[in-house]
Amino acid sequence: MMKVSGDALVLVDLDEQKQIQASLEESREKYRGLSEAAFEAIFFSEEGICLEQNRRAEEMFGYTSAEAIGRPGTDWIVAHDRLHVMQKMRNRDENPYEVTALRKDGSTFPALLHGKTMRYKGRTVRVTSLSDITERKRAEAALRESEQLLAAIIEQSPVSMGIVGMDGRIERINRRMIQTLGYLPEDIPDLDQWWVRAYPDLAYRAEMMTQWSELLEQAMAGNQEIEGRECRVSCKDGSNKTMFIYGMLVAGKVFVILDDFTERKAAEEQIRRLAFFDPLTRLPNRRLLLDRLAHALVSSERSRRCGALIFIDLDHFKTLNDTRGHEIGDQLLVEIAVRLQACVRQGDTVARLGGDEFVVVLDDLDAGGFAAAQAEAVAVKILAALSQPCLLEIGLRDGVSSAVTHHCTSSIGISLYSGRQQSVDELISRADLAMYQAKAAGRNTLRFFDPAMQAAVRARAALEADLRQGLREGQFVLYYQAQVDGDGCLTGAEALVRWQHPQRGLVAPLDFIALAESTGMILPLGRWVLETACAQLAVWARDPARAQLTLAVNVSAREFHHPDFVGQVLAALGTSGASPQKLKLELTESLLLDDLDDTIGKMRLLKAQEIGFALDDFGTGYSSLAYLKRLPLDQLKIDRSFVRDVLNDPSDAAIARTIVALGQSLGLAVVAEGVETAAQRDFLASIGCSAYQGYLFGRPVPAAIFFDSFCAPDPCRGTGAIEGKR
Repeated sequence: MMKVSGDALVLVDLDEQKQIQASLEESREKYRGLSEAAFEAIFFSEEGICLEQNRRAEEMFGYTSAEAIGRPGTDWIVAHDRLHVMQKMRNRDENPYEVTALRKDGSTFPALLHGKTMRYKGRTVRVTSLSDITERKRAEAALRESEQLLAAIIEQSPVSMGIVGMDGRIERINRRMIQTLGYLPEDIPDLDQWWVRAYPDLAYRAEMMTQWSELLEQAMAGNQEIEGRECRVSCKDGSNKTMFIYGMLVAGKVFVILDDFTERKAAEEQIRRLAFFDPLTRLPNRRLLLDRLAHALVSSERSRRCGALIFIDLDHFKTLNDTRGHEIGDQLLVEIAVRLQACVRQGDTVARLGGDEFVVVLDDLDAGGFAAAQAEAVAVKILAALSQPCLLEIGLRDGVSSAVTHHCTSSIGISLYSGRQQSVDELISRADLAMYQAKAAGRNTLRFFDPAMQAAVRARAALEADLRQGLREGQFVLYYQAQVDGDGCLTGAEALVRWQHPQRGLVAPLDFIALAESTGMILPLGRWVLETACAQLAVWARDPARAQLTLAVNVSAREFHHPDFVGQVLAALGTSGASPQKLKLELTESLLLDDLDDTIGKMRLLKAQEIGFALDDFGTGYSSLAYLKRLPLDQLKIDRSFVRDVLNDPSDAAIARTIVALGQSLGLAVVAEGVETAAQRDFLASIGCSAYQGYLFGRPVPAAIFFDSFCAPDPCRGTGAIEGKR
C-alpha cells in the first residue's frame, strides 16, 4: 500500500499489519473462550462499572450480558459487604477473600472473590472472579460439627482418652484421664514428658517405649489398629494403676485409650484365689469337684476299684431361708459342711455344688456289691448326722444371743462308678436323678440310681427333639370330630391336632401336648392349628350347604396369655377370610387361674369381633361360679369322664344334671363330650342337654373324609337334612 505525504511517498506493508490484527483477534477469542469455559463467574470492569461477563456469571447470578453491562460491580454483592469490596478495589488488593454474593432474584450464597487490576491501552481494567463456595462451607460446617462431636465424645468418655500427633505432641487428654492419673495437660504436653512421668522406672520405661514403637510401626504399615498392651502406669500422686492401653491411627493422629482395670485386676486375683473353693463353707466348689471326680474315674480304671458319688439336698431349706432369712440359712449351710466332713474319710471329697446341694465323692471302694454297701453305710451316717438338731443364732437381744433350734433332714441320691464307663456329667446327673427319687419317696431317705429313671429322661429328651423336628418339617395334621344338635344334625366340628410321626405313626395329643406346653413349642404349634382351622372354615364357607358349620379350636393357657394372642387370632381370620362368627375358642379352667382380668380383657376384645368361647372339660378343674358370671362365654362342655358312667354312677349323673341346669340358668349352651351310645345320648337329652360330640356320631378324621364319616342315628341323617345343616 502507498501513501503520499507532501512530497514523500510512503510504502506500508499491510500484510504484516493484518497478521498482527489477526493475532490480536485470535488472542481475544482464546481469552474469551477460556473465560467462557471457566467454572467461576468472571467480570471485566472499569471504574467499578461492568464491561463484560462470562456465561458462568450469567448462570450464577441470573443477569444477561445486556443487563450486566453498565451496572456497578457492587450489584453482585450484598450491601453490608460492598464497602469492604470497594476498599479492596481502591487498594488494588489481589488476595482472595470471602463475600456474600447477591443474585438477581435476591437470593444469596457464599462466594470467594479474587480481583486483579490490569492496564490495557492506557485504561485501568479490573478482572474479578467469583467462585460459589456453598458446598465448601457446608463441608467446613460438617467438619466443625464432627470435630465438636468427637471432642464431646472424647471428653465425656468413661475411659481415659488422648490424641497424640505424629510429632509426639499430646494434643488432647480428656477429663477421665485427668481424674484417673492426676496429670493436667501442661504436665504431659508431649510423649517425652509422658514416658518420664508415667514410667519412672528406667528399665520398665525402655521396655514400654520399645513395645509402643513397634506397635506404632505396625499401625503405620497398614494395620490401623494399635494392639493393646497391659502395663503399670505411675500416677501423679505416686500410686500405680494397672492399665490396658490400645489405640488407632486415624488421619495422621494416634487416638489412645487407657482402660483402668486396677480394681478389676484385684478382683480377678481374689476370684483366682477363690476359684476352687466355696467362700461360705470353704468346701471345694463345682469346678474343683469336677476336676477331682475326673481324676477319681481315671484312678478307678487304673486300680480296678469302685467309687460312689453321693448327692445331698437339704429338705425344705427354702422355707428356712424365707422365714428366718438368708443369714440363718448360711449358718445352717456352714454347719452342714462341718458335719459332712466328719462323716467321710480324709481322702474323700466333700463339695458344695450350689445352694443347698452338696456332693460327696467316695473313692477306692471295694468291687462288686461291697461298694454299694459301703456307699450306703456312709449315706446312712450322713442322714443321721444331718438330722441332728442345729442351734442357729438369730440375733442379739439386750446384749444376749438369741438362738433357735432347727431340725434338718436331707434327701440323698447315690450313683456308683467303676472306671470311666460314664462321664463326669452323666455321673452327677444320675446321682441327681436318684436324689429326686428319694424326695419323691418322702424325703429324709436315700435312693440308688435306677436305670429306668435314666431311660425315662432319655425318652423325654428324644421326644422333645422329634417334636422340634416335627414342627420344622410340618409333620402335624388336623383331624375333625363332628358336633351335632338334639336332632343329630351336624352343626360343626372340633379341630384336633395329630402328629404324623415318620416312625411312630399317628401320635395322639395326649402323648405330646404336655411336652409342647412345658417347652414352649405349644406357641408355634397352636398358631399353626389356628391358621389351619381358619383356612378350613373358609373352605366350608364357599359351599352353601356347609357355610353354617362352626369350628372349635382348643387354646392352651400359655397360648392365651401370650401378649400377641388377640392379634394372632385376628390375623389368622383375616388371612384366611374365615367368618369370626363361625370360630369358637375352647378354653380350659386352668387358664383362668392366672391373671383373670387379663383373660377377661382378651376375651372381650375377641368377643367384640363375634368370636365364640366354650369352657372345655367343665367340672374337672377349679370350677367357680364367681368367674363364670364374669366371663363372656357361649358354651359349657361336659367332660367325657362324667358322660362315660352317667348311666351307672349316680354322682356322675348328678354332676351332668347340675352342669346342664347351670348352663341354662346362665344362658349358656351345653355340649356333652364323649357320647358313645344312644342310651347316653337319650339320658343327656332327658336332662336338657341338646348338643353332643363323640364316637356315636363320628371319630376324629381328616377333613377330606369328614362328611363321609359322619354318623347320624336319627332321621336327620338323610342327605337333604344333613346338607341343610352343613
